[in-house]
Amino acid sequence: MFNFLKNLLERASNDWQPAGARTQQWQQLGLSESQFMAVVLMLQLADADFNSAEQEHSLVLNYLNREYGLTPAQAESIFSEALKLAGDATCLQAYTSKLKVLSEPERLAVLDQLWQVAYADGTIDPNEEAMLRNVANLLFIKHSDFIKSKLANKPA
Repeated sequence: MFNFLKNLLERASNDWQPAGARTQQWQQLGLSESQFMAVVLMLQLADADFNSAEQEHSLVLNYLNREYGLTPAQAESIFSEALKLAGDATCLQAYTSKLKVLSEPERLAVLDQLWQVAYADGTIDPNEEAMLRNVANLLFIKHSDFIKSKLANKPA
């Protein structure tokens, strides 16, 4: 029992892949760990309202195409890998800790993108906003910047 818990905690705190594991698809396509973790957070957010809307998934796929210059097939591959990881998620800290290496403007850009995902289906669910508040806190984003990002990304 102790070994099971120890292994579970090690898996959550490590790079979520066992030592000596093969290179992940996102690494082969040139994404950094923080870039991939941002995509995982987007997909977690898309499911925070327990209704993964097609608009949210399309937004994430378009983000992968636009930001990283991936082909549609490559974007689908990354999306599938991130979706699996997002489905296995137990806490935000394991993913946001990988984003703390980003500069403040980069962390704010991630928050902006998360707001765009949250707004994609036309409504902000209380669970989505709560998750965004937690992400902002974990990324050391000031509350005033959180509100600015929320208002700046709100659809007209």
